[in-house]
Amino acid sequence: MISENMQASLNKQAADEAYASSVYLSMAMWCDGQGYEGAAKYLVNSSSEEREHMTQFLQYIVDQDGQARVPAVKEPPHEFDSLPEIMKSVLELEMSVAASIHTIVEQAWQEKDFATFNWLQSFVEEQRNAEIQARNILDRIEVIGTDATGLYEIDQMLEKLANQGEG
Repeated sequence: MISENMQASLNKQAADEAYASSVYLSMAMWCDGQGYEGAAKYLVNSSSEEREHMTQFLQYIVDQDGQARVPAVKEPPHEFDSLPEIMKSVLELEMSVAASIHTIVEQAWQEKDFATFNWLQSFVEEQRNAEIQARNILDRIEVIGTDATGLYEIDQMLEKLANQGEG
């Protein structure tokens, strides 16, 4: 069984994951509307992954005899400036989610809730990998450039990542 404070933190994380999912889906729809089909696919995959994380957090709470709360999700942004700006926002969002998870890991350690501490380790690793991937994408955008040909190549790169199941 988890503490009420841990339960609240995990429910908040589920809400953060749900919001990240909606942001990624909104970004995907914008990209698709702009003709960036590869980026749209990458971001739809990212949205699905975040939704799965939300479900995992909620299920963990239930499995620990807690009260899971399916969150209401505030409306995400719908307008974006450019594909490179979206990818910068992806990194910022991943860093924010990672910081939230790290806070819960610290809380679990302080509460001596080692089951939750251990359960969270896969999320710590996954967030680390997500940040690395987002930084690598931004590095490639810097190298490729953002003229019309560069944007096409970026879109193709994101589609390849999506097809590999990395988005």
